Amino acid sequence: MLRHFLSNIPSNVISKSSLRISQFSVAIGVLSSAVLLIPSAQAASCKLPKSYYKNVSCTASSRYFLAEKDFGAPVALIDSKGKRVVDLSRYQKVDANKISGGLLPVLRNSHVGYLNMQGREVIPVMYDMITGNQGWARPVSDGRIVVKKDGNYGVIDTSNSTVVSFSATIDEIDDYRNGVTRVRKNSTTSWLDKNGNATNDPNARSSSQTTEQPTTSSNTNVSSSQSERPTPRPFTTLQPRQQDGKWGFVDDSGVTMITYSFDEARAFSEQLAGVRIGNEWGFVNLGGELVIPFRFTNDGVLANDSYKGKPSFLFTDGKAWIGNLKNGNKMCIDKEGTAISCE
Repeated sequence: MLRHFLSNIPSNVISKSSLRISQFSVAIGVLSSAVLLIPSAQAASCKLPKSYYKNVSCTASSRYFLAEKDFGAPVALIDSKGKRVVDLSRYQKVDANKISGGLLPVLRNSHVGYLNMQGREVIPVMYDMITGNQGWARPVSDGRIVVKKDGNYGVIDTSNSTVVSFSATIDEIDDYRNGVTRVRKNSTTSWLDKNGNATNDPNARSSSQTTEQPTTSSNTNVSSSQSERPTPRPFTTLQPRQQDGKWGFVDDSGVTMITYSFDEARAFSEQLAGVRIGNEWGFVNLGGELVIPFRFTNDGVLANDSYKGKPSFLFTDGKAWIGNLKNGNKMCIDKEGTAISCE
């Protein structure tokens, strides 16, 4: 496990005075004693439970693990005690990295559906596979799922009700974020809210903030509905907030956007926020999706310590500090969760 972790660490992570990664046979022995409570093995994987399943891997949820056959076919979701909680043997594939909103994307006969964590098919296996670099299925985001049917994009909610009608004119739909999604039709871009209605671009600042509003002359024909239309609020990031001992995230109006389910949370930085459940940290995006799984131990950093004036598990310039070495070197990851140099 340590060898796999070291293979992901650039040679400049460890100072030349301490050891050289290129001297791999020496590095193994030195690092095994040099690492002090850093993620080490967990930087490459989370803690797998003991079970009778041969092939077990982590998922996007720290509560569940995926058991597979030798050739990759899914067998079951198991819990932290190694007990089967969901039978997956009737599916060709599952995407355990996209467990979100309590639902797991599954594939059968080249069609997509979604299971809940009790194994019930709450979204029937009836949708097309989605092609592209995001995989064959999308995760639940803000309670909405981007799907395809008969080759056309649309959006459903978690009860399988259509939110955005399926249309051949839609070229692409983004996953929902902060209650809105971006839709591209024939080289034009528009924004829809969670009900599928047109809304304002959340990234656009109102014209009143940059230019003075023009005065309407007496001979200008402006309808009352246009003149009374509220100015769109500029896009702001989410802020961590604690409630009943748990942390979540709210918008600038105090509306809860990511539920109170974390034991600790960092502020959003570079579109990602570090969050902790139990003794492990991961990272969520503004849509509340877990994009870097919980696999970094809370013991990997010193309490109240900082690096370059920033706390641990906070991204700056594409890096987040996640642990220390005895020789004083810092351990960092990039936005893919891969170990990189902090320098």
